[in-house]
Amino acid sequence: MGDDAIISRLLQLLRRKATGAAAEVRHARRKAVGPQTWMQPIRTMAFTVLDCERAGLEPGREEILSIGAVKIRENRVVMSERFWENFKPTESLSPEEIVLIRGLGADKVGRGMALSAALDELLAFIGDSVVVGHQTELDLECLNAALGRSGKALRNPVLDTRLLYQWWRRTASPAGRAPDDRKLEELALEMKLPRYPAHHAYYDALTTGLLFLKLLAAFEASGAVQFRALYREAGVR
Repeated sequence: MGDDAIISRLLQLLRRKATGAAAEVRHARRKAVGPQTWMQPIRTMAFTVLDCERAGLEPGREEILSIGAVKIRENRVVMSERFWENFKPTESLSPEEIVLIRGLGADKVGRGMALSAALDELLAFIGDSVVVGHQTELDLECLNAALGRSGKALRNPVLDTRLLYQWWRRTASPAGRAPDDRKLEELALEMKLPRYPAHHAYYDALTTGLLFLKLLAAFEASGAVQFRALYREAGVR
């Protein structure tokens, strides 16, 4: 077999492997979300936009100190449905780390409730809605670590506005590519959203919700109206 034939054969095998991997991902997503939700029109769905403020300056020491969440129904933020709690830090956090907590003063942290006491309330608030966050992987990791201590987990499908923004940039300028690490406040400025205090769990959840709705309007305008299309572009699990 000549060199050209070998190279051609290798390329075919690589394409087949990539296609098989993509099919496995799609199958896993379908299984996780469920057939009814997968086909559901986006406009009929409820979303919970979630943000966690964390402390811990070393890998493995991340700790949730505040959680904010808002509900989206019928393509609008429902201001009457919101969740915001501060939590007491554990002894693993030093006073210096407490001072550096974003969006929280030491007095507010000291008055916070125990995280474990609020988890059931948080899960009840989320219900069976789709969770939305911005750069949400670490939030999910920390939240599920806390839930896992009592045998619970957040199993809802999750969307990331970072991924939805990258879709928007690709469609607006196919030759361009959105940076992976754009901060929420940078996107809020670019999208001309209302300005709220940054690094505050409730206000970051609200800003993320408004960003999600703006990007979602562009997504639906492209002709994609079912949840499966949205999850294919912005789903993280």
